[in-house]
Amino acid sequence: MSLHYCSLHGRIFSFTQQRWLSFPQETIREIQGYYALLCSTTTDPSFLHVLERSCDQCATTFETIVRSHTSHE
Repeated sequence: MSLHYCSLHGRIFSFTQQRWLSFPQETIREIQGYYALLCSTTTDPSFLHVLERSCDQCATTFETIVRSHTSHE
């Protein structure tokens, strides 16, 4: 199972809803801490992957930047 999150925008991807959802930065930090703790134990954490990813807001920002650069050329 993978948990994708964006710490820049405080969002977590919901696989059941197939969209990014906003979460408080505190929740994002707690998830990172739990994952770090799990990885530091002798338990095999391979069933869970917590991955930093670009969210939908990141994609929108990148698209806006690209459009503004291409319109100025």
